[in-house]
Amino acid sequence: MSKRLTWREIYLTFGTINYVALTVDAFLMMNYLDVFDLGKEPKQEGIGDFITYGIIPSCFAIIFLNHLKEEKKWTYVFLFTLLSLLSEWIIVQVGYMKLNGWHTWWSIPVFIIVYGFWLPWHLRLIRKES
Repeated sequence: MSKRLTWREIYLTFGTINYVALTVDAFLMMNYLDVFDLGKEPKQEGIGDFITYGIIPSCFAIIFLNHLKEEKKWTYVFLFTLLSLLSEWIIVQVGYMKLNGWHTWWSIPVFIIVYGFWLPWHLRLIRKES
């Protein structure tokens, strides 16, 4: 993969997405709203939770931003929404994620907002501050 992002953009994106994903997923969605559980022991956090929340979303975000071109933005939004939805569906199918009132397809608007609006804004903000 050719590198279009600077190292600063990669580090800031990785850290920001990691923080947001861990905060929203682990604390809000799992603990307070309790819409899904991960792993065999739902109340016990482990390395799988960290990978699921921190590593995978951050990597998807960096790859998305690295390939993002304004003229193909919505094509990439569609592809990465599909990739994220497929990833979520797979972890549900293999039994690692157990849904408690949440439906996988409900994540589609979240992914569209993240890829279509929040990540491009995030990159513009980083570049503006440079």
